[in-house]
Amino acid sequence: MTDNEVLIPPPRRSYWGVALMLLLLVALAVAGYGGWRVWHANHETEDTVAAQEALLIRISHQLSDAQSSIEQQRERQSDLTDALHQNADDVAKLQSHNEDVEQSLEHLSADLKGGRTRAQLIAVEQLLLMANDRVQLAHDARGATAALQMAEERLSALAEPKLFEVRKAVADERAALLAVPLADRGSAALNLSGLIARADTLPLRDHPAVTPAAAELPEAPHSFNQGWAAHGWASLRELFSVVFIVHRTDKPVDRLLPPEQEALVKQLLALKLESARAALLLGDTASFRGALDSTVQWLGDYYRAEDPTVSAARAELERLRGLELDPPLPDLSRSVGLLRAYLDAMPR
Repeated sequence: MTDNEVLIPPPRRSYWGVALMLLLLVALAVAGYGGWRVWHANHETEDTVAAQEALLIRISHQLSDAQSSIEQQRERQSDLTDALHQNADDVAKLQSHNEDVEQSLEHLSADLKGGRTRAQLIAVEQLLLMANDRVQLAHDARGATAALQMAEERLSALAEPKLFEVRKAVADERAALLAVPLADRGSAALNLSGLIARADTLPLRDHPAVTPAAAELPEAPHSFNQGWAAHGWASLRELFSVVFIVHRTDKPVDRLLPPEQEALVKQLLALKLESARAALLLGDTASFRGALDSTVQWLGDYYRAEDPTVSAARAELERLRGLELDPPLPDLSRSVGLLRAYLDAMPR
Protein backbone atom coordinates (compact mmCIF):
# COMPACT_ATOMS: atom_id res chain seq x y z
CA MET A 1 0.00 0.00 0.00
CA THR A 2 1.17 3.40 -0.88
CA ASP A 3 0.65 6.71 0.67
CA ASN A 4 -1.43 7.69 -2.17
CA GLU A 5 -3.82 4.97 -1.69
CA VAL A 6 -6.72 5.82 0.48
CA LEU A 7 -8.20 3.31 2.80
CA ILE A 8 -11.85 3.08 2.31
CA PRO A 9 -13.67 1.43 5.18
CA PRO A 10 -16.15 -1.29 4.24
CA PRO A 11 -19.64 -0.67 4.67
CA ARG A 12 -20.99 -1.55 8.17
CA ARG A 13 -23.84 -3.47 6.70
CA SER A 14 -21.79 -6.33 5.45
CA TYR A 15 -20.52 -7.24 8.89
CA TRP A 16 -23.91 -7.87 10.22
CA GLY A 17 -24.76 -10.19 7.39
CA VAL A 18 -21.70 -12.29 7.99
CA ALA A 19 -22.56 -12.45 11.61
CA LEU A 20 -26.03 -13.54 10.81
CA MET A 21 -24.72 -16.19 8.47
CA LEU A 22 -22.38 -17.46 11.10
CA LEU A 23 -25.16 -17.51 13.63
CA LEU A 24 -27.34 -19.35 11.19
CA LEU A 25 -24.65 -21.88 10.52
CA VAL A 26 -24.10 -22.35 14.18
CA ALA A 27 -27.82 -22.75 14.73
CA LEU A 28 -28.01 -25.26 11.94
CA ALA A 29 -25.04 -27.13 13.36
CA VAL A 30 -26.58 -27.13 16.78
CA ALA A 31 -29.90 -28.24 15.37
CA GLY A 32 -28.22 -30.99 13.40
CA TYR A 33 -26.26 -32.11 16.37
CA GLY A 34 -29.40 -32.02 18.49
CA GLY A 35 -31.28 -33.96 15.86
CA TRP A 36 -28.47 -36.46 15.71
CA ARG A 37 -28.50 -36.73 19.43
CA VAL A 38 -32.22 -37.15 19.43
CA TRP A 39 -32.02 -39.76 16.69
CA HIS A 40 -29.20 -41.52 18.49
CA ALA A 41 -31.08 -41.32 21.74
CA ASN A 42 -34.19 -42.68 20.08
CA HIS A 43 -32.18 -45.45 18.51
CA GLU A 44 -30.59 -46.32 21.83
CA THR A 45 -33.99 -46.12 23.48
CA GLU A 46 -35.40 -48.51 20.94
CA ASP A 47 -32.51 -50.89 21.51
CA THR A 48 -32.93 -50.55 25.26
CA VAL A 49 -36.66 -51.09 24.97
CA ALA A 50 -36.11 -54.11 22.76
CA ALA A 51 -33.51 -55.44 25.21
CA GLN A 52 -35.82 -54.73 28.09
CA GLU A 53 -38.68 -56.40 26.24
CA ALA A 54 -36.45 -59.41 25.59
CA LEU A 55 -35.37 -59.30 29.20
CA LEU A 56 -38.99 -59.08 30.29
CA ILE A 57 -39.85 -61.99 28.05
CA ARG A 58 -36.93 -63.97 29.43
CA ILE A 59 -37.86 -63.01 32.98
CA SER A 60 -41.45 -63.94 32.24
CA HIS A 61 -40.30 -67.34 31.01
CA GLN A 62 -38.07 -67.68 34.04
CA LEU A 63 -40.96 -66.69 36.28
CA SER A 64 -43.14 -69.21 34.54
CA ASP A 65 -40.45 -71.84 34.96
CA ALA A 66 -39.98 -70.76 38.56
CA GLN A 67 -43.70 -71.01 39.18
CA SER A 68 -43.72 -74.46 37.60
CA SER A 69 -40.74 -75.41 39.73
CA ILE A 70 -42.45 -73.94 42.77
CA GLU A 71 -45.57 -75.93 41.98
CA GLN A 72 -43.47 -79.03 41.56
CA GLN A 73 -41.67 -78.26 44.80
CA ARG A 74 -45.01 -77.76 46.48
CA GLU A 75 -46.21 -81.05 45.10
CA ARG A 76 -42.98 -82.70 46.19
CA GLN A 77 -43.27 -81.03 49.58
CA SER A 78 -46.81 -82.31 49.84
CA ASP A 79 -45.65 -85.76 48.85
CA LEU A 80 -42.79 -85.50 51.31
CA THR A 81 -45.19 -84.34 54.00
CA ASP A 82 -47.43 -87.29 53.26
CA ALA A 83 -44.40 -89.54 53.23
CA LEU A 84 -43.25 -88.05 56.52
CA HIS A 85 -46.67 -88.62 58.03
CA GLN A 86 -46.61 -92.13 56.65
CA ASN A 87 -43.10 -92.63 58.00
CA ALA A 88 -44.18 -91.23 61.34
CA ASP A 89 -47.04 -93.70 61.39
CA ASP A 90 -44.69 -96.48 60.37
CA VAL A 91 -42.21 -95.43 63.04
CA ALA A 92 -45.00 -95.35 65.63
CA LYS A 93 -46.14 -98.79 64.50
CA LEU A 94 -42.56 -100.01 64.54
CA GLN A 95 -42.05 -98.65 68.05
CA SER A 96 -45.26 -100.30 69.17
CA HIS A 97 -44.11 -103.53 67.53
CA ASN A 98 -40.71 -103.20 69.18
CA GLU A 99 -42.38 -102.71 72.54
CA ASP A 100 -44.48 -105.79 71.92
CA VAL A 101 -41.37 -107.70 70.89
CA GLU A 102 -39.51 -106.49 73.98
CA GLN A 103 -42.40 -107.53 76.19
CA SER A 104 -42.51 -110.88 74.45
CA LEU A 105 -38.75 -111.28 74.91
CA GLU A 106 -39.08 -110.34 78.57
CA HIS A 107 -41.84 -112.89 79.02
CA LEU A 108 -39.82 -115.45 77.08
CA SER A 109 -36.71 -114.69 79.15
CA ALA A 110 -38.75 -114.99 82.33
CA ASP A 111 -40.21 -118.26 81.07
CA LEU A 112 -36.78 -119.56 80.11
CA LYS A 113 -35.31 -118.48 83.42
CA GLY A 114 -38.22 -119.99 85.28
CA GLY A 115 -37.96 -123.17 83.24
CA ARG A 116 -34.22 -123.41 83.87
CA THR A 117 -34.74 -122.78 87.57
CA ARG A 118 -37.52 -125.34 87.66
CA ALA A 119 -35.32 -127.91 85.92
CA GLN A 120 -32.53 -127.30 88.44
CA LEU A 121 -34.98 -127.61 91.33
CA ILE A 122 -36.28 -130.87 89.88
CA ALA A 123 -32.68 -132.13 89.82
CA VAL A 124 -32.35 -131.10 93.48
CA GLU A 125 -35.58 -132.95 94.22
CA GLN A 126 -34.10 -136.08 92.65
CA LEU A 127 -31.04 -135.76 94.89
CA LEU A 128 -33.25 -135.43 97.98
CA LEU A 129 -35.27 -138.45 96.91
CA MET A 130 -32.04 -140.37 96.36
CA ALA A 131 -30.92 -139.47 99.89
CA ASN A 132 -34.25 -140.76 101.25
CA ASP A 133 -33.86 -143.98 99.27
CA ARG A 134 -30.33 -144.52 100.57
CA VAL A 135 -31.56 -144.05 104.14
CA GLN A 136 -34.77 -146.06 103.98
CA LEU A 137 -33.76 -148.90 101.65
CA ALA A 138 -30.00 -149.28 101.80
CA HIS A 139 -29.38 -147.74 105.25
CA ASP A 140 -26.45 -145.96 103.63
CA ALA A 141 -25.77 -142.89 105.76
CA ARG A 142 -22.65 -141.90 103.82
CA GLY A 143 -24.39 -142.05 100.45
CA ALA A 144 -27.35 -140.06 101.79
CA THR A 145 -24.97 -137.45 103.23
CA ALA A 146 -23.22 -137.06 99.86
CA ALA A 147 -26.58 -136.62 98.07
CA LEU A 148 -27.68 -133.96 100.59
CA GLN A 149 -24.37 -132.12 100.18
CA MET A 150 -24.83 -131.98 96.39
CA ALA A 151 -28.41 -130.75 96.82
CA GLU A 152 -27.25 -128.05 99.24
CA GLU A 153 -24.57 -126.86 96.79
CA ARG A 154 -27.06 -126.60 93.92
CA LEU A 155 -29.57 -124.70 96.05
CA SER A 156 -26.80 -122.32 97.09
CA ALA A 157 -25.89 -121.71 93.43
CA LEU A 158 -29.47 -120.65 92.64
CA ALA A 159 -29.26 -117.79 95.19
CA GLU A 160 -33.05 -117.70 95.62
CA PRO A 161 -34.16 -116.15 98.95
CA LYS A 162 -37.48 -117.99 98.82
CA LEU A 163 -35.60 -121.30 99.08
CA PHE A 164 -34.16 -120.43 102.49
CA GLU A 165 -36.45 -122.81 104.36
CA VAL A 166 -35.61 -125.64 101.96
CA ARG A 167 -31.88 -124.99 102.34
CA LYS A 168 -32.23 -124.88 106.13
CA ALA A 169 -34.11 -128.20 106.14
CA VAL A 170 -31.41 -129.80 103.95
CA ALA A 171 -28.65 -128.48 106.21
CA ASP A 172 -30.44 -129.78 109.34
CA GLU A 173 -30.94 -133.23 107.81
CA ARG A 174 -27.31 -133.39 106.72
CA ALA A 175 -26.16 -132.41 110.23
CA ALA A 176 -28.42 -135.11 111.71
CA LEU A 177 -26.84 -137.71 109.41
CA LEU A 178 -23.32 -136.60 110.32
CA ALA A 179 -24.21 -136.99 114.02
CA VAL A 180 -25.05 -140.68 113.56
CA PRO A 181 -22.19 -142.90 114.87
CA LEU A 182 -21.03 -144.98 111.95
CA ALA A 183 -18.81 -148.03 112.20
CA ASP A 184 -15.49 -147.97 110.39
CA ARG A 185 -16.26 -150.84 108.04
CA GLY A 186 -13.01 -150.46 106.16
CA SER A 187 -10.89 -150.89 109.28
CA ALA A 188 -13.06 -153.80 110.47
CA ALA A 189 -12.77 -155.51 107.07
CA LEU A 190 -8.98 -155.14 107.20
CA ASN A 191 -8.92 -156.69 110.68
CA LEU A 192 -11.00 -159.64 109.49
CA SER A 193 -8.71 -160.03 106.47
CA GLY A 194 -5.74 -160.22 108.85
CA LEU A 195 -7.50 -162.90 110.91
CA ILE A 196 -8.28 -164.85 107.75
CA ALA A 197 -4.62 -164.71 106.75
CA ARG A 198 -3.56 -165.95 110.23
CA ALA A 199 -6.28 -168.62 110.53
CA ASP A 200 -3.98 -171.38 109.24
CA THR A 201 -1.32 -170.57 111.87
CA LEU A 202 -3.53 -170.73 114.98
CA PRO A 203 -2.67 -173.79 117.10
CA LEU A 204 -5.30 -176.50 117.47
CA ARG A 205 -6.18 -178.10 120.80
CA ASP A 206 -4.09 -181.20 121.77
CA HIS A 207 -5.63 -184.61 122.53
CA PRO A 208 -5.95 -185.07 126.29
CA ALA A 209 -3.64 -187.67 127.83
CA VAL A 210 -5.74 -190.11 129.90
CA THR A 211 -4.99 -193.61 131.26
CA PRO A 212 -7.15 -196.21 129.58
CA ALA A 213 -8.93 -198.66 131.86
CA ALA A 214 -10.74 -201.84 131.05
CA ALA A 215 -14.44 -201.61 131.14
CA GLU A 216 -16.06 -203.31 134.05
CA LEU A 217 -18.90 -205.52 133.01
CA PRO A 218 -21.57 -206.56 135.42
CA GLU A 219 -21.23 -209.86 137.24
CA ALA A 220 -23.14 -212.85 136.04
CA PRO A 221 -26.46 -213.31 137.69
CA HIS A 222 -26.47 -215.56 140.74
CA SER A 223 -29.34 -217.54 139.33
CA PHE A 224 -27.06 -219.06 136.73
CA ASN A 225 -25.23 -222.19 137.75
CA GLN A 226 -21.46 -222.65 137.35
CA GLY A 227 -21.73 -224.84 134.26
CA TRP A 228 -21.59 -223.96 130.69
CA ALA A 229 -23.46 -220.67 131.34
CA ALA A 230 -20.67 -219.38 133.58
CA HIS A 231 -18.07 -220.30 131.04
CA GLY A 232 -20.01 -218.46 128.28
CA TRP A 233 -20.42 -215.36 130.37
CA ALA A 234 -16.69 -215.21 131.04
CA SER A 235 -15.97 -215.42 127.31
CA LEU A 236 -18.41 -212.56 126.63
CA ARG A 237 -16.71 -210.33 129.25
CA GLU A 238 -13.34 -210.99 127.67
CA LEU A 239 -14.71 -210.05 124.24
CA PHE A 240 -16.23 -206.80 125.53
CA SER A 241 -12.97 -205.84 127.26
CA VAL A 242 -11.15 -206.09 123.94
CA VAL A 243 -13.72 -204.12 121.85
CA PHE A 244 -14.73 -201.31 124.26
CA ILE A 245 -12.35 -199.03 126.17
CA VAL A 246 -13.78 -196.47 128.64
CA HIS A 247 -11.75 -193.28 129.43
CA ARG A 248 -12.44 -191.47 132.66
CA THR A 249 -11.59 -187.77 133.09
CA ASP A 250 -12.71 -184.96 135.37
CA LYS A 251 -12.64 -182.27 132.53
CA PRO A 252 -15.45 -181.64 129.98
CA VAL A 253 -15.38 -183.87 126.98
CA ASP A 254 -13.53 -182.22 124.05
CA ARG A 255 -14.48 -182.45 120.44
CA LEU A 256 -11.58 -184.39 119.03
CA LEU A 257 -10.82 -184.90 115.36
CA PRO A 258 -8.36 -187.20 113.72
CA PRO A 259 -5.11 -185.53 112.58
CA GLU A 260 -6.11 -185.85 108.91
CA GLN A 261 -9.15 -183.59 109.56
CA GLU A 262 -7.22 -180.70 111.15
CA ALA A 263 -6.92 -178.98 107.75
CA LEU A 264 -10.70 -179.12 107.48
CA VAL A 265 -11.06 -177.36 110.86
CA LYS A 266 -8.78 -174.55 109.73
CA GLN A 267 -10.64 -174.17 106.43
CA LEU A 268 -13.95 -173.96 108.25
CA LEU A 269 -12.53 -171.24 110.51
CA ALA A 270 -11.45 -169.25 107.45
CA LEU A 271 -14.92 -169.69 105.91
CA LYS A 272 -16.59 -168.41 109.08
CA LEU A 273 -14.34 -165.35 109.04
CA GLU A 274 -15.14 -164.83 105.34
CA SER A 275 -18.86 -164.95 106.15
CA ALA A 276 -18.38 -162.34 108.86
CA ARG A 277 -16.49 -160.08 106.45
CA ALA A 278 -19.20 -160.44 103.78
CA ALA A 279 -21.92 -159.54 106.31
CA LEU A 280 -19.78 -156.58 107.39
CA LEU A 281 -19.49 -155.25 103.86
CA LEU A 282 -23.24 -155.68 103.32
CA GLY A 283 -24.00 -153.86 106.55
CA ASP A 284 -26.05 -156.76 107.94
CA THR A 285 -25.52 -156.45 111.68
CA ALA A 286 -27.45 -159.60 112.63
CA SER A 287 -25.58 -161.84 110.17
CA PHE A 288 -22.28 -160.21 111.10
CA ARG A 289 -22.75 -160.87 114.82
CA GLY A 290 -24.01 -164.41 114.17
CA ALA A 291 -20.92 -165.20 112.09
CA LEU A 292 -18.66 -163.75 114.80
CA ASP A 293 -20.40 -165.78 117.52
CA SER A 294 -19.99 -168.95 115.45
CA THR A 295 -16.31 -168.15 114.90
CA VAL A 296 -15.69 -167.55 118.61
CA GLN A 297 -17.45 -170.83 119.44
CA TRP A 298 -15.34 -172.63 116.83
CA LEU A 299 -12.16 -171.23 118.35
CA GLY A 300 -13.28 -172.39 121.79
CA ASP A 301 -14.05 -175.90 120.54
CA TYR A 302 -10.99 -176.71 118.47
CA TYR A 303 -8.18 -174.26 119.35
CA ARG A 304 -5.97 -173.68 122.35
CA ALA A 305 -7.64 -171.11 124.57
CA GLU A 306 -4.42 -170.44 126.51
CA ASP A 307 -2.41 -169.59 123.39
CA PRO A 308 -1.78 -165.78 123.04
CA THR A 309 -2.59 -165.73 119.32
CA VAL A 310 -5.90 -167.50 119.90
CA SER A 311 -6.73 -165.18 122.81
CA ALA A 312 -5.90 -162.13 120.70
CA ALA A 313 -8.09 -163.43 117.86
CA ARG A 314 -11.02 -164.00 120.24
CA ALA A 315 -10.58 -160.54 121.77
CA GLU A 316 -10.56 -158.94 118.31
CA LEU A 317 -13.73 -160.82 117.36
CA GLU A 318 -15.43 -159.72 120.58
CA ARG A 319 -14.48 -156.11 119.84
CA LEU A 320 -15.80 -156.32 116.30
CA ARG A 321 -19.03 -157.81 117.58
CA GLY A 322 -19.79 -154.51 119.36
CA LEU A 323 -19.88 -152.57 116.06
CA GLU A 324 -23.28 -151.20 115.03
CA LEU A 325 -23.43 -151.58 111.27
CA ASP A 326 -27.03 -150.44 110.89
CA PRO A 327 -27.69 -147.59 113.35
CA PRO A 328 -31.11 -145.85 113.26
CA LEU A 329 -31.03 -143.01 110.70
CA PRO A 330 -33.00 -139.73 110.86
CA ASP A 331 -36.01 -138.88 108.71
CA LEU A 332 -35.14 -136.88 105.57
CA SER A 333 -38.64 -136.20 104.22
CA ARG A 334 -39.10 -132.58 105.42
CA SER A 335 -36.79 -131.04 102.81
CA VAL A 336 -38.52 -132.95 99.99
CA GLY A 337 -41.93 -131.75 101.18
CA LEU A 338 -40.83 -128.10 101.34
CA LEU A 339 -39.24 -128.25 97.90
CA ARG A 340 -42.31 -129.85 96.34
CA ALA A 341 -44.53 -127.14 97.88
CA TYR A 342 -42.27 -124.49 96.33
CA LEU A 343 -42.38 -126.20 92.93
CA ASP A 344 -46.18 -126.40 93.06
CA ALA A 345 -46.36 -122.64 93.81
CA MET A 346 -44.10 -121.71 90.88
CA PRO A 347 -45.86 -120.35 87.74
CA ARG A 348 -45.69 -122.75 84.86
